[in-house]
Amino acid sequence: MLFLIIFTLTSAQIYFDLIRTKFIMEYPILDRHQTEYTIDLQFGEKKKRFDLIIDTGSSDLWIPSKNSKGFDHQSKIFVLCIVHKYDCQKSYYCKETQDHHSIYYDDGPIHGVLAWDQVWLGDRSFNQSFLLVKWASGHMTSCNGILGLGFKQIRSDPNPSILESLYQQHLINSMMFSLYLNNKGKHGSKIIFGDIDKQYIRKSEQLLYVPLVDDGTYKIQLLGVKIGDVLLNVNYAVVDSGTSCLTFPQTVIDNLIAELQNYNIQCLYRVETYAPSFCMANCIVNAVDEQQIIQQFPVIKIALTETQELALYPKDYIFKCVKISDTQSKCFTKLERSQIDDQLLMGDAFLQSFYTVFDQTNKICPFYK
Repeated sequence: MLFLIIFTLTSAQIYFDLIRTKFIMEYPILDRHQTEYTIDLQFGEKKKRFDLIIDTGSSDLWIPSKNSKGFDHQSKIFVLCIVHKYDCQKSYYCKETQDHHSIYYDDGPIHGVLAWDQVWLGDRSFNQSFLLVKWASGHMTSCNGILGLGFKQIRSDPNPSILESLYQQHLINSMMFSLYLNNKGKHGSKIIFGDIDKQYIRKSEQLLYVPLVDDGTYKIQLLGVKIGDVLLNVNYAVVDSGTSCLTFPQTVIDNLIAELQNYNIQCLYRVETYAPSFCMANCIVNAVDEQQIIQQFPVIKIALTETQELALYPKDYIFKCVKISDTQSKCFTKLERSQIDDQLLMGDAFLQSFYTVFDQTNKICPFYK
């Protein structure tokens, strides 16, 4: 028999499993329009709050500093949050170093210095280093910061990550975390540090253990992407919560769009003003009823091997549809084109469909489907 004692904290839960003697930290995360998921972290003795984007595609923790430049000139087209800034001098424990670092994201570069301070998850605090950003550009200027949960090999900060800090300070008993992303509203999504929470696994779901093939990212090998019996060639995928969509290499999404024509679906790119290298696919279908629209779109399968596939149904990759005539609708998809040639980015559109575990010790990504 399994006994489970639950200690409820301010905004997080810590579970203690008497049999396995493991600590699990479960924390709520916020869904921002199905484009990004953020976690509320507090910094310093006054617990200054920051909504940080959860990004498994990068490995650094950063927040804007009090005198940072660039954040006051945000794009009016794509602003998801009000930017907060951190004054290190107002926290007794905050120590700002002279160690400068720059990080280059697809959405823009940042530059800052390393600092140390208390960081809070619920009522639990630990000493943590992070980048105090002095300057930012591009889409990053509308961001409160990022919690990078990738591997240390791609981290600019040489000090322990948050995951390593939680493990080293015995707050969790395993170097893993999992994401349960809910696309049904603002609340309901969770990040679980330290283990798997079985309440998010249905009895009918199967577990697929997928080995990672890169030391720095959550990169897995693929057989390809399938639509019906057609296999589109893409050899690798990165599981990246910092990406909103399913982001394909250009040749792959061009072939995918061509294949959709066989289902009487006509798709075109929509160039994003905040990141011109990324283009969304919008599609016209000869249907206006929701059920008819869903039936017209095919299932997209991410083929891991000849026998293992992760199926994405139309509801998983269609954001919304609007009626444009008595017989047609325009559907905004979560299918995106990128300039990366050799890999698929499996972003939030994928993670909303599969409870996913990120195991840094065994270097595997278990998926529940």
